Amino acid sequence: MRKRASVLGLLALLVAGCPGQTVAPPPLHTPPAKTAEAKPSVPQAAPEPKEPPPESAPPRPFSTPKTTWIELKNGLRVVSLLDRAVPVAHLRLVVLAGTAVDGEKTGLSAVCARAVASSGAGSLDAIELRKRLEGLGASLSVDLNADRVVYGISVPAPRLAEAAEVLASIVGRPRLDPKEIERVQGALAERAAEKARSDGTWGALMMLHRDLFALPSEHHPYASFDATAEEIGQIKPADCKEYHRRYFVPKNMIAAITGDVPADEVRKVAEKHLGGLAGKAAPAPSFTDPMPPESTKITLVDRPGSTQSEIVVGSLGPKESEPTFAGFVAAAEVLGGAITGRLAVDLRNQRGLVSRAFAETVPFANGPSAFYVYTKTNNESTGDALTAVLDHLRALTQEVPSPREMETAARFLGGSRAVITSRPGGRADELCDLGSRGLPDEALDERISTLRAMAPEAAAKAFFEHVRPGHAVLVVSGDATRVGPLLQRFGEVKVVDPTRNFARTRTLPAAAAPSRP
Repeated sequence: MRKRASVLGLLALLVAGCPGQTVAPPPLHTPPAKTAEAKPSVPQAAPEPKEPPPESAPPRPFSTPKTTWIELKNGLRVVSLLDRAVPVAHLRLVVLAGTAVDGEKTGLSAVCARAVASSGAGSLDAIELRKRLEGLGASLSVDLNADRVVYGISVPAPRLAEAAEVLASIVGRPRLDPKEIERVQGALAERAAEKARSDGTWGALMMLHRDLFALPSEHHPYASFDATAEEIGQIKPADCKEYHRRYFVPKNMIAAITGDVPADEVRKVAEKHLGGLAGKAAPAPSFTDPMPPESTKITLVDRPGSTQSEIVVGSLGPKESEPTFAGFVAAAEVLGGAITGRLAVDLRNQRGLVSRAFAETVPFANGPSAFYVYTKTNNESTGDALTAVLDHLRALTQEVPSPREMETAARFLGGSRAVITSRPGGRADELCDLGSRGLPDEALDERISTLRAMAPEAAAKAFFEHVRPGHAVLVVSGDATRVGPLLQRFGEVKVVDPTRNFARTRTLPAAAAPSRP
């Protein structure tokens, strides 16, 4: 799942340019106050009314630089993009096996993907491998989500071949020493235990995924947002070796190389250092589409002593391949944009009910997207904040957004993407994500263009098709003794303990409806 950073959102807003708004930088320092003798007051003329700022100019045409694709003899696909701005090369190797392939062994990919990166490779033990990377002036990154794991290295462009040789050895010939697997396992279990104790957002999203992707008799591949400490402790070294053997094969990989390296040189490097990777075709995971909730589900993740509650209201959204997906994303931004969305303006700025509010739409490669609204508030405001969120969700299914809201949403989304891809290696990361979801390189350009030309009615219709009042998943992280009674008016509340693998501890009955006179 992806997090929004407030600083990044602000930068995106500045790049996008909201109509009619200007932002002035703060002064570098405050000058000392000057003392002066009192002077007789002189009547001042009333200031003339200020002229309103001009409307923002229409967005200028922009086309993303073209990519080049090749397929090696072993089946590995390589995408490259020339960028001469900085003499650096960004190399990413994607394995299309994220948490969705864990099956009943939740946490398998998290443990094994990191053990691959840290246990040594080929003839190099872990210490020698670390020294080799330091000699390149690089570090190895590991990024895991539901559909893929990405190994990344950024180096000076002339050293791309060396980096590719090292990365191919790490991914293709890891040692997977049992002691190193146990060390990684222990570190991840400790982190998961700490999150269970102190991270309300983590707990809420864990239960959101479980409830959204619940199936009657099997575990859905997308039902696990993360693994608990108990689940991580059940992984065996032999499981990691089998995970690597089955999925770390060239036909299940994508390499992305961006930076100051021409396409012909990329081909030579890839053929020499990545062309030697071998293995049979990876098994395809099985996906069954989950059914939307028949009624409202309410779960309270108990965090005793917490003074604030974190509220998540979610539902299943359209698949990314469906024509309505762009409209759904636009409507979600109108509702939950971090700065200009309805929730932020109303609940945070006007009512002061919440300290943070946004909406997120998370796409997956093989199923519906997950949509959720997030808010954080004081315990005593939990009921009012949840009521307001549900009211806004209902309103967006009944009222068409204004043209100004649609324009702001399109500008914000386009600006956010511009900021993200301008970071070092950002374009390589984007190509990895698009490739792992089976989308063309121009997919986001086309989506932004669609959003800018979209009628507000289309966004409202897309939202209405998937977000139905009375059929949402509600999850609240907070102190059950203080927050629980505030939630009972919304329905029956299931209380779970995040420190005990989210076991149900009790059920709070729905409050009786007030009798009519």
